[in-house]
Amino acid sequence: MNCKRSPGSCDSSRRRLATTSQQALKRQGGVSILGVLMLLALLSFFLTVTIRLLPAYMEGRSVKSAIDSVAEASSPEHSLRDVTKRLSSTFNTNRIEGIKPRDVKIYRDEGKIIIDATYETRTPLFQNVDAVLMFNDNVVVIE
Repeated sequence: MNCKRSPGSCDSSRRRLATTSQQALKRQGGVSILGVLMLLALLSFFLTVTIRLLPAYMEGRSVKSAIDSVAEASSPEHSLRDVTKRLSSTFNTNRIEGIKPRDVKIYRDEGKIIIDATYETRTPLFQNVDAVLMFNDNVVVIE
Protein backbone atom coordinates (compact mmCIF):
# COMPACT_ATOMS: atom_id res chain seq x y z
CA MET A 1 0.00 0.00 0.00
CA ASN A 2 1.36 3.40 -0.98
CA CYS A 3 0.93 6.04 1.74
CA LYS A 4 1.93 8.95 -0.52
CA ARG A 5 -1.29 8.76 -2.53
CA SER A 6 -3.77 8.24 0.28
CA PRO A 7 -2.32 8.97 3.74
CA GLY A 8 -5.68 8.31 5.44
CA SER A 9 -5.63 4.66 4.38
CA CYS A 10 -2.19 4.19 5.95
CA ASP A 11 -3.42 5.56 9.25
CA SER A 12 -6.41 3.23 9.29
CA SER A 13 -4.16 0.27 8.43
CA ARG A 14 -1.84 1.17 11.29
CA ARG A 15 -4.77 1.50 13.68
CA ARG A 16 -6.15 -1.88 12.60
CA LEU A 17 -2.73 -3.48 13.08
CA ALA A 18 -2.34 -1.90 16.54
CA THR A 19 -5.85 -3.00 17.56
CA THR A 20 -5.24 -6.55 16.32
CA SER A 21 -1.95 -6.84 18.21
CA GLN A 22 -3.56 -5.47 21.40
CA GLN A 23 -6.37 -8.01 21.11
CA ALA A 24 -3.81 -10.80 20.57
CA LEU A 25 -1.97 -9.72 23.71
CA LYS A 26 -5.20 -9.73 25.71
CA ARG A 27 -6.04 -13.24 24.47
CA GLN A 28 -2.59 -14.63 25.19
CA GLY A 29 -2.15 -16.15 28.57
CA GLY A 30 0.55 -17.95 30.45
CA VAL A 31 0.45 -21.36 32.01
CA SER A 32 -2.42 -21.82 34.41
CA ILE A 33 -1.96 -22.72 38.07
CA LEU A 34 -3.12 -26.25 37.28
CA GLY A 35 -0.52 -26.51 34.52
CA VAL A 36 2.23 -25.33 36.86
CA LEU A 37 1.16 -27.82 39.55
CA MET A 38 1.08 -30.69 37.07
CA LEU A 39 4.51 -29.73 35.77
CA LEU A 40 5.90 -29.57 39.32
CA ALA A 41 4.33 -32.94 40.19
CA LEU A 42 5.82 -34.55 37.09
CA LEU A 43 9.21 -33.00 37.72
CA SER A 44 9.23 -34.07 41.37
CA PHE A 45 8.22 -37.63 40.40
CA PHE A 46 11.13 -38.03 37.99
CA LEU A 47 13.53 -36.34 40.39
CA THR A 48 12.47 -38.70 43.20
CA VAL A 49 12.87 -41.76 40.98
CA THR A 50 16.31 -40.59 39.87
CA ILE A 51 17.46 -39.87 43.43
CA ARG A 52 16.25 -43.28 44.62
CA LEU A 53 17.64 -45.35 41.72
CA LEU A 54 20.96 -43.61 41.11
CA PRO A 55 22.82 -45.11 44.12
CA ALA A 56 21.80 -48.67 43.20
CA TYR A 57 22.76 -48.09 39.58
CA MET A 58 26.13 -46.62 40.56
CA GLU A 59 26.78 -49.59 42.85
CA GLY A 60 26.01 -51.92 39.95
CA ARG A 61 28.67 -50.13 37.92
CA SER A 62 31.09 -50.52 40.84
CA VAL A 63 30.38 -54.27 40.98
CA LYS A 64 31.13 -54.57 37.25
CA SER A 65 34.33 -52.57 37.68
CA ALA A 66 35.43 -54.68 40.68
CA ILE A 67 34.84 -57.94 38.83
CA ASP A 68 36.73 -56.67 35.79
CA SER A 69 39.70 -55.63 37.94
CA VAL A 70 39.77 -59.03 39.68
CA ALA A 71 39.60 -60.76 36.30
CA GLU A 72 42.52 -58.69 34.98
CA ALA A 73 44.64 -59.48 38.04
CA SER A 74 43.86 -63.22 37.94
CA SER A 75 44.77 -66.06 35.65
CA PRO A 76 43.26 -69.53 35.12
CA GLU A 77 46.11 -71.00 37.19
CA HIS A 78 44.87 -69.23 40.33
CA SER A 79 42.72 -71.22 42.69
CA LEU A 80 39.05 -70.39 43.10
CA ARG A 81 39.78 -69.55 46.73
CA ASP A 82 42.36 -66.92 45.67
CA VAL A 83 39.93 -65.33 43.23
CA THR A 84 37.21 -65.30 45.91
CA LYS A 85 39.58 -63.67 48.41
CA ARG A 86 40.62 -61.04 45.88
CA LEU A 87 36.98 -60.35 44.99
CA SER A 88 36.00 -60.09 48.66
CA SER A 89 38.84 -57.66 49.28
CA THR A 90 37.86 -55.55 46.26
CA PHE A 91 34.21 -55.46 47.36
CA ASN A 92 35.29 -54.42 50.85
CA THR A 93 37.60 -51.70 49.53
CA ASN A 94 34.91 -50.28 47.23
CA ARG A 95 32.22 -50.54 49.94
CA ILE A 96 29.93 -52.65 47.77
CA GLU A 97 26.97 -53.74 49.88
CA GLY A 98 24.31 -54.63 47.28
CA ILE A 99 25.81 -58.05 46.67
CA LYS A 100 27.95 -60.10 49.03
CA PRO A 101 31.06 -61.94 47.83
CA ARG A 102 29.48 -65.23 48.94
CA ASP A 103 26.60 -64.58 46.49
CA VAL A 104 28.97 -64.36 43.53
CA LYS A 105 29.34 -67.65 41.69
CA ILE A 106 32.96 -68.44 40.90
CA TYR A 107 33.58 -71.73 39.13
CA ARG A 108 35.76 -73.49 36.56
CA ASP A 109 34.53 -74.53 33.15
CA GLU A 110 36.81 -76.05 30.50
CA GLY A 111 39.94 -74.70 32.17
CA LYS A 112 38.58 -71.16 32.49
CA ILE A 113 37.47 -69.37 35.65
CA ILE A 114 34.04 -67.80 35.39
CA ILE A 115 32.89 -65.06 37.75
CA ASP A 116 29.11 -64.69 37.65
CA ALA A 117 27.76 -61.79 39.70
CA THR A 118 24.31 -61.61 38.17
CA TYR A 119 21.97 -60.14 40.76
CA GLU A 120 18.99 -57.91 41.31
CA THR A 121 18.31 -55.29 43.92
CA ARG A 122 15.03 -53.87 45.19
CA THR A 123 14.78 -50.16 45.97
CA PRO A 124 11.75 -48.55 47.63
CA LEU A 125 10.34 -45.62 45.66
CA PHE A 126 7.11 -44.60 47.35
CA GLN A 127 5.07 -46.11 50.18
CA ASN A 128 4.45 -49.62 48.83
CA VAL A 129 6.01 -49.18 45.37
CA ASP A 130 9.45 -50.66 44.78
CA ALA A 131 11.74 -50.70 41.77
CA VAL A 132 13.71 -53.82 40.89
CA LEU A 133 17.04 -53.32 39.15
CA MET A 134 18.52 -56.38 37.46
CA PHE A 135 22.23 -56.50 36.70
CA ASN A 136 22.80 -59.27 34.16
CA ASP A 137 26.03 -58.11 32.54
CA ASN A 138 28.32 -59.04 35.44
CA VAL A 139 29.77 -62.24 34.01
CA VAL A 140 33.52 -62.36 33.38
CA VAL A 141 35.61 -65.21 32.01
CA ILE A 142 39.26 -65.48 33.03
CA GLU A 143 41.20 -67.17 30.24
